[in-house]
Amino acid sequence: MLTACKKNDTGKHELPLFSAFALSMEHNPSLSEDIPFMIDGDTIKATAPDIFHKRLKPKFTTNAAQTLVNGQQQESGVSEQDFSDIVVYTLKSAGGLEKIYPVKIQWLQNSLPHIYINTEGGAPVDSKDNYINAVLTIDGKGKYPDYTGATQIRGRGNSTWWQPKKPYRLKLASKSEMFGLPEEKDWVLLANYLDPTLMLNAVAMKIGHQLNLAYTNTIIPVDLTMNGEYAGSYNFTQQIEQGADRVNIGSDGLLLELDVNFDEDFQFRSQEYDLPVMIKYPDLGSAQEIEPIAQQFNALASLMAAPDFPDNGYADHLDLESLAGFLIVYLLTDNHEPNHPKSVYMHKRATGKFTMGPIWDFDWAYSYNGVDKHFVTASSQFFRDSGETPGAAFFARFTRDPAFVELLRQKWTSYRSTSFDELIQFVEQYSVQIKSSKNEDFKTWNTGNGDFMGDVGKLKNWLQQRAAYLDGYIGGIGR
Repeated sequence: MLTACKKNDTGKHELPLFSAFALSMEHNPSLSEDIPFMIDGDTIKATAPDIFHKRLKPKFTTNAAQTLVNGQQQESGVSEQDFSDIVVYTLKSAGGLEKIYPVKIQWLQNSLPHIYINTEGGAPVDSKDNYINAVLTIDGKGKYPDYTGATQIRGRGNSTWWQPKKPYRLKLASKSEMFGLPEEKDWVLLANYLDPTLMLNAVAMKIGHQLNLAYTNTIIPVDLTMNGEYAGSYNFTQQIEQGADRVNIGSDGLLLELDVNFDEDFQFRSQEYDLPVMIKYPDLGSAQEIEPIAQQFNALASLMAAPDFPDNGYADHLDLESLAGFLIVYLLTDNHEPNHPKSVYMHKRATGKFTMGPIWDFDWAYSYNGVDKHFVTASSQFFRDSGETPGAAFFARFTRDPAFVELLRQKWTSYRSTSFDELIQFVEQYSVQIKSSKNEDFKTWNTGNGDFMGDVGKLKNWLQQRAAYLDGYIGGIGR
């Protein structure tokens, strides 16, 4: 609109106008594509996919003598503004004519792929033990292939199963590729009920991928509808199991889980440290088959507990590179599950060493107080050598090996300098991806405080503080 029109003694003056306005990748490296604007009379507007950082530098062309925002001179491709809301530009001609342009971007919220599960007869999924028949349909929203097929579904998890929002295990009728992941039958839907951001597991898996930890899961954020009723925002991911495209240990390898729940059919306790070891693979037929597996694990544990540790060849039984990466994930996320231990996986090919992973289960990480709050403190130490729990005694033992401690330090220093900033960027990008879905989830489950981006900010700040703490903590181990 024309807000002022003045003439000086020399006569008429040209009305100041914008002839072009855009946000380019050239001046805004955080953008994945240029954002063009339409100049429509008195307004300038654009539509673009939502992004995290909305402080951007527009490039514009104008005949104005002055281009102002809140009285501050603006320079094309240089001056930055916050485009999360309307930005009002004021153009002034040399002769005193003035024109005001409101500039607005409509930020489009992301739509996650949507999974629909309809059980036979509309039966509720109320058991961790018994599968029920269902039909699974995926609306890929143009990002992933659509899918429809028969499946079976049951509950899953330990403490997570008893939360109001349930996690699920799927078993497809036939192997299928899902969301671009290699074809398999067994899949998981994580509910993340305790997680105010719905992204703590995804962040941990990102760290695992950054560190090249073998068989780290891929997290796909999805919306879930069960029997016609919206169930919330979930993580779709792989089931941890032996397989060519899962934990590829061959038909004669081992997949073990250290977990105090100790609830598998075939399991044993180690002779040293009293670790609860459950045999996830191979599928055994009798208790007699446990012994040769136990002997392999006990050989490692006995060497670790021996007086001549670490100079006794224990590293011939354990891949220390994988251990260093594994511990960095758990140190950075402040996940104390290994100290129990809980959900600690190890795998081994028939002729290879024990190798840590896959990593799993980060609901109780990130300084969770065990009741209703994450991010309580960034300075919780991980290694506890008092021996009060089997896992604490076992994992603290590695800090008595100077060579391993030096490996851990080197790996952390490298990660900190080359990958940590990328992790923070991942948090920002992922939060934008799930924002709309998280808001719908909040309406259903009321988890978090209703300020999702505020919770994302807490996560970012906590990670930065945690990393700064680990600089000193890891540097001081064994000294």
